[in-house]
Amino acid sequence: MKADRGTLAGAIRKLDPAVRLVLLHGADTSASADLARTLARQFADPNDPLGDTIIAADSLIKDPAALVAAASEISMFGGTRLIRVDDAGDDALAAVSQVLDAPATGNPVVVVAGALKKGSKLLARVEAAVNALAYASYLPEARDIATTIAEMAAEAGIRPTRAAAALLAESTGGDRGILRQEIAKLALYLDASPQATVPAEVGDIAAIGADLGDADFAALIDGVAGGKPGVADRQLAGFAASGIPGITLLRTVSRRFWLLLDLRAAVDGGASAARAVDGARPPVFWKEKPAVAAQLAQWRTPAIRHVLARLLAAERAVKRSGSAGDVAVAQLLLGIATQAAR
Repeated sequence: MKADRGTLAGAIRKLDPAVRLVLLHGADTSASADLARTLARQFADPNDPLGDTIIAADSLIKDPAALVAAASEISMFGGTRLIRVDDAGDDALAAVSQVLDAPATGNPVVVVAGALKKGSKLLARVEAAVNALAYASYLPEARDIATTIAEMAAEAGIRPTRAAAALLAESTGGDRGILRQEIAKLALYLDASPQATVPAEVGDIAAIGADLGDADFAALIDGVAGGKPGVADRQLAGFAASGIPGITLLRTVSRRFWLLLDLRAAVDGGASAARAVDGARPPVFWKEKPAVAAQLAQWRTPAIRHVLARLLAAERAVKRSGSAGDVAVAQLLLGIATQAAR
């Protein structure tokens, strides 16, 4: 079934045993990944050295039965284990269907996907199932990021001032994974806990190193998607010096191109770039509207799809050991910026 924010919050606190599978999808892949990690915490077992089972989605194409087998496996340590599938798409439909149709399974499954196409068979199958949940993570606007920061901070026992929350949002680009890490660092620095809530000021954010200074996510996105290689190069250098991982930069830029792909459909249908941006749902943050409209005029649908395929392939490559890592990420993003400048 289709889950709203409240339903998912309840599942994260305690997943109903009747729910066999949770599908986390949408253009905000960082949010989906963070929600999957949060969901997994309730199944963590210190006595089980194997921990969660992670299955690559592409492996299920040849062996769809592997997923239901993992979901039905009995742990030698007792209890249940979370089964996670990353980078899923409609190719995972057969494997997911076997889990939902099986007479019984003991281990819950979380499937993480990107933005699924309209008419996705995988999404339709999960939303129609009474023993599954599907939740979409949309690209955040300022209000959503503020809400996320408030919720995460409250969980850690922190009350950030408005200025401190704004600095957290700006310095992390709204990436949920980075936000959670920075708030955890802040809680340690302030000796905060849910039982001992403390305020957080701008100076506290700066003290833990969350402020990235000249390295700005918005500037990087504008440099890459807006065809400004010089700007992109300067921002990449700043991020490298700050120790921001390349995979975070890939996901940050990917979110903009997923947005452009969605809005390009309206432009291809006859709408102007400005009108498409104004009609975006969820809304585009007002400060970003001019840049998004300009980028929308620069990029055509086939080129956007090609860039997204390259970004996804790069993320998969970075996750593998022995890859060129952050250097390859920087080269790819500079290449995309150069492509947009032509």
